[in-house]
Amino acid sequence: MAAQLVELEENFFNCPICLDSFKDPKLLPCLHRYCRGCVKPEVDKSDDKVKCPLCKQECDKPTDGVDGFKTDFHTRNVVEYIQLKKSVAAEEVRKCIGCSNELQVAAFCFKCRGFICRKCHEIHENSGMTRDHKEHILALKDVKDKHLTLEKLGSLKEAPSCSEHPEKLAEICCVDCDNLPICVVCGQYENHKGHTIRGVRELAAEERKKIEHSMKALREQDGNVRGFPAKLAEARKSLEVNITETKARIRSQYNKEVGKLNEKERESVGLLAKHKAEIDRKEREVVADLNRQRERELKTVNDKYDKCVSEAKAKAADERGGKDTAASKTKDMLTKKRSYLENELSDSFSSVDHQGNTNMKTFGELSDQSTHRIQRYDNFVAVVTSVLASRDHWTDVSCLPDMNVSSKQLIEDAKKEFPEIAALSKVTTKAITPVFAPKANPSPIINRDDFKSDADYEKYVKEHLRIGMTLRCRKANQGVQEGDTGKVIEFDWWNNLNPICQWQRLGGTLVVSYSDVEIVDQGIRVGSKVRLQRSAVNPSRDQEGGNPRSVGRVTAINRKNCTVVFSTEKHWKGLLSEVEHVSLLRRSAFQDDSSYSAYVRDTIGVGMAVRCYKDDGVTKVGDTGTVTRMDESDPGQLTIEVRWQRQGGTQSVKHSSLEILGLRLLSVGDTVRAEHDINLSGMFGIIPRGDTGKITGIVESRWCTVLVAERRRPLTVLFSQIELSS
Repeated sequence: MAAQLVELEENFFNCPICLDSFKDPKLLPCLHRYCRGCVKPEVDKSDDKVKCPLCKQECDKPTDGVDGFKTDFHTRNVVEYIQLKKSVAAEEVRKCIGCSNELQVAAFCFKCRGFICRKCHEIHENSGMTRDHKEHILALKDVKDKHLTLEKLGSLKEAPSCSEHPEKLAEICCVDCDNLPICVVCGQYENHKGHTIRGVRELAAEERKKIEHSMKALREQDGNVRGFPAKLAEARKSLEVNITETKARIRSQYNKEVGKLNEKERESVGLLAKHKAEIDRKEREVVADLNRQRERELKTVNDKYDKCVSEAKAKAADERGGKDTAASKTKDMLTKKRSYLENELSDSFSSVDHQGNTNMKTFGELSDQSTHRIQRYDNFVAVVTSVLASRDHWTDVSCLPDMNVSSKQLIEDAKKEFPEIAALSKVTTKAITPVFAPKANPSPIINRDDFKSDADYEKYVKEHLRIGMTLRCRKANQGVQEGDTGKVIEFDWWNNLNPICQWQRLGGTLVVSYSDVEIVDQGIRVGSKVRLQRSAVNPSRDQEGGNPRSVGRVTAINRKNCTVVFSTEKHWKGLLSEVEHVSLLRRSAFQDDSSYSAYVRDTIGVGMAVRCYKDDGVTKVGDTGTVTRMDESDPGQLTIEVRWQRQGGTQSVKHSSLEILGLRLLSVGDTVRAEHDINLSGMFGIIPRGDTGKITGIVESRWCTVLVAERRRPLTVLFSQIELSS
């Protein structure tokens, strides 16, 4: 592999700072070279670290400044040859060191370090006094014909001088002093006595084997290094597509919610007209009845009937005013929600743009790192190739050890992957908040004793009573005794909208007056967690698939019917009387494991998210998964089949080794918090226990990216390190 010097002249042996041929070249640990005078200002102004002007890699500053960096003898020799070549190309007249005449020279003696003419060249080679110079003479004809290789140039140079005795040529190397060239006297008797001494040929061969091994390992990473820009470009393109799709999805959600507002507004107007029509109808019927009764009554009681008519009209007017006020409040509420929805759309777009700009900036930083990495890679390969091509033992022992050291870091950098690219190519934002989302925390029940009068409490019951609430009878009436409890299943439209209840003691339904009852439980509402009651053997539903152990969330209530989303059935419909409340509690709320195990046995259901907190030989502590099936043949110890995230399959465990996490596993958009201090690698530091953030992406079954407050970019953590924030 003999490389001709002409291939490297113009783009390899010029200083990157002054752009001229190297003058006393100094070699940095990253293998970039600079003139001593050019790099000296950079070294002098540095404190403890010196940064390479090209690749920006930092290294320790030598104690003696720029002179502490190695002189690149190989490069200096090649630069001397290039300058020699330029002199030959210009056909400059030189003074022959043999005859001292100014004439056209024919060769250059590296031992005498001077030009000689053709005649003196012949004498120089044949004379007994200078016969040993023959191996060090360069015929200028080889320079002109461009036949000179790095290997031949290395053979023309004589061995370097001993570092301690400049008048003697070095014969051996001191390994303990960084392969320093020394003479035999120094190695046996003087400063290097007792050091590890090696012959130059043997040491050069050993260093060549090491660098060839490093070069092989580095070339194996060639595709990874050069293919990284393409991966980066693909991820950047994916980010741009994701931004566009996310905005389109948010716009679609916005339009959908606006449509809901418009539909609700139309329903409100229609309901107002319906109520007014009903009031007008009742008014007409009452007036007509009173008129007919007045005609049948004696004239003496006309004043009494006139008064009744007047009272009926006044009541109708009050009811109209109340409905007008309610309609006005509804319109104001819808206007506020529409304004909030528009603000949320603007905030969502701003969030997407901010994430996109931040990720684009990060892509720029990674692109710069990739460029520097490729430059360091190309520079290392070029330098090592050049040194190996010279086949000069002294150059090998001087340069190759540093190159071997540099190759290890370069190989590690070349192998480095960037898993955060997948997360950076995506943008996430919260979905548009539904304008009619259920309230998470319903208003607490106000007791009868908190009101000054029965009339005030009756008004409160009228305004807050809903289907599904539990009532208690305060006054015996029509077979219902004081203290009886029942659940509201309907309202009597023909009897002042009084509640129709399913009474527990009676086992049937009866209508009661608002004034005779009090509210004791708010019952099931939209958003409540429920399961089918075990007593509902054949529950009424639109679709098959209801499971008594499945837990779902109520999404709609229509009078005595409800709609529930279960994990096994997304649109279950049935009666409110067929479902029951389910409360999810954390393990920390229990005093011991036995009480928590009993709670899990009674509460766990298909579709729930669980975590293993006891090692039972099948799974590891901290593994998470979803319940797929349950074996209740042994009521004391349930066997739960779980689809585990880490294993990617199903395994059965006992309920006593599980902890309930929620109705489902964590997903993108969930707000989470750190269960304990999370140590991150590198410059990212620690996420303290209790800090909250939002999941922005799922990297694989066990990892996710979380955007924590006051952090510029998402951080990659394990699912086992976080929990859903309440």
